[in-house]
Amino acid sequence: MMADALDRRQSLNRNWGRLAAFASVIALAVFVKAAAAWERSWYVTFNWTESLPHWAYVIDETAEPVVGDYVDFWPPENAYYDGISFVKQIVAGPGDTIVCEDRRFVLDGVTIAIAKEVSQAGDPLSLGPCGLIPPGHYFVTTPHKDSFDSRYGEIGYVPRHAVRGVARPVL
Repeated sequence: MMADALDRRQSLNRNWGRLAAFASVIALAVFVKAAAAWERSWYVTFNWTESLPHWAYVIDETAEPVVGDYVDFWPPENAYYDGISFVKQIVAGPGDTIVCEDRRFVLDGVTIAIAKEVSQAGDPLSLGPCGLIPPGHYFVTTPHKDSFDSRYGEIGYVPRHAVRGVARPVL
């Protein structure tokens, strides 16, 4: 009898803890949105896929992106995503040379991405660009095997004008 009461109490405490954590995330989002309304040089975005290590980012529209930064950008029109921005990491920038070896993308002797032959839906995927990255462009990717990024011709090099801002992970 006493054990049942203790189990119920522990279960109730876990449920309240989960509810408190959820409420904290909502409160943080509300606070960030309110602050963003006050200061329009940044905003919050969420990642709904498994391609990134974080699921919430604050986007700084005033920061100039550099290699290593995560960026929020508008991808070119493609058959897979319509009207959503992407968050990816810049792994190579203007003046860097990407070498293609079969479906591997190599920078300074290090493999930075491997392109799949077909999408998750079974559609053929074209290879992204190789060679010298032109001024004002970036090669963006994530380590996830299913990331849709510069390794594919449908995305290619991301031009600076398509970058909305530098994405700083918060959660």
